[in-house]
Amino acid sequence: MAFIKKLFLSQWSTDFRYVKPAIKNQNDHLKQVWNDEKENTFGIERLFKLFLVLSSYIFPGLYIRHISGMFGLLARKICSEVYVILKLITPILIFNFNLESSLFSILFISYLLLETLLYLLSIIFLSDIYSPPISKKRSFLMLVINYIEVCLGFAVLYKATGGVSNLVSNFDAIYFSFITATTIGYGQMAPIGHDAKALVILHAMYNFIFIGLILSNFALNITYKDSSYRINENKNSQRKAD
Repeated sequence: MAFIKKLFLSQWSTDFRYVKPAIKNQNDHLKQVWNDEKENTFGIERLFKLFLVLSSYIFPGLYIRHISGMFGLLARKICSEVYVILKLITPILIFNFNLESSLFSILFISYLLLETLLYLLSIIFLSDIYSPPISKKRSFLMLVINYIEVCLGFAVLYKATGGVSNLVSNFDAIYFSFITATTIGYGQMAPIGHDAKALVILHAMYNFIFIGLILSNFALNITYKDSSYRINENKNSQRKAD
């Protein structure tokens, strides 16, 4: 047990740390956006931010964070990671049991993809009201997991539509999804049906969001390191002057 704790938690304290209930926190976010406490927004931006805050109430992520948060901050973070990994595994299980043509599977994957999309957009548009991440590296890793999850989810949808030429196996669907996400496009497979073409367009839009977030993450890290370096340099200069 000690080894498992050391493996997953390292030096992180397992002591209970109270966190504000996630639903109450989300209610406060809604009030902040509604009262425009952080930024002077109007028009389409204001409506979109309200939509993003309200949309979280229809997805399980909020309630998982709320329930797990009753056991402290660490429990909330771990449960959130487990949930993201389960979302990653879901398309693999669907492929494994050949359920990609099932209407339930299509709707369920679409539901999970929508949750991920709105979450990513919330990171961008609600950054003024959301708390900063505990670890920027952890946030980047979670983005990578989200990226893989989205690619696998779209692979299920590509296979389900049957509108991609030369797409025969499950691996073909995964391959096509990843080369679409990376905009490589070798040419062996191409969307030929309207449904598949619509999915490719939507997938490309996802990709632009990921690129923006990843570049933003790198920029914040560079800015943070530069600021830290300048602070340390100023401290060293003051010490020498003294």
